Amino acid sequence: MGDWSFYDYSPTKVGAVIAIICYGISAGYHVFQLVKMKCYFFTTFTIGAIMMTLGYILRAASAGDTTALAPYIGQNVCILLPPSLYAATIYMIYGRIVIYAGDPKLSIVSPLKVTKIFVIGDVLAFLTQASGGGMMAISSMARMGQIITIAGLFIQLVFFGAFLTISIIFGRRVQQTKTALRGLPYGTLLYILFAVSGLIIVRCLYRIIEFCQGNDGYLMKHEAFMYVFDTIPMFAVQAVFHFYHPGKT
Repeated sequence: MGDWSFYDYSPTKVGAVIAIICYGISAGYHVFQLVKMKCYFFTTFTIGAIMMTLGYILRAASAGDTTALAPYIGQNVCILLPPSLYAATIYMIYGRIVIYAGDPKLSIVSPLKVTKIFVIGDVLAFLTQASGGGMMAISSMARMGQIITIAGLFIQLVFFGAFLTISIIFGRRVQQTKTALRGLPYGTLLYILFAVSGLIIVRCLYRIIEFCQGNDGYLMKHEAFMYVFDTIPMFAVQAVFHFYHPGKT
């Protein structure tokens, strides 16, 4: 093996293996919860959990051979995209919470429109990031791939920021009207949505800064940032829904 590598550092196989174990157990449990509770709208989220597991399997393989193109592209795409799948499910959960509150007018956007508008935006962000993520591994298209990926992340950030604003306003209106939502399972779930939305936004901001800096940037050259601002927060998003799963309410 020569000195050339897709990475500007020596990727840790141990970190990838730990991520495989954590995400793999979580993904398996999400599949179990999906089947047991018959909460099938959570399928998108579960697919994201499986993709994350696959992403770190491919990252471990890529760490073993840093010149291999296929595992490098695979880990890049499979780790980059799942938050869009998480977001799509979060939008659907919000719509159900608003309906449960019994007064759709408490939400500045109707629950059905929230799901349609933000899922469409999420699909656009997903497809944009997918195309850009694949192009980044090809030297002649790497810069264009970064630009497209950044555009996809910005789309995700704008839509998710707007969604978080809408959901916070809804939460405040719920408190002001003293609706029965408070103190019940869906009331807790609303605050869980605030928390996981915040984590996804932080992760999105990290990725935007990383790709804006480019291959010579500080973040791109230090693997630890990916684990701190992507791996751990996204695992937290997966894990929290094991305890506060919408199928339990």
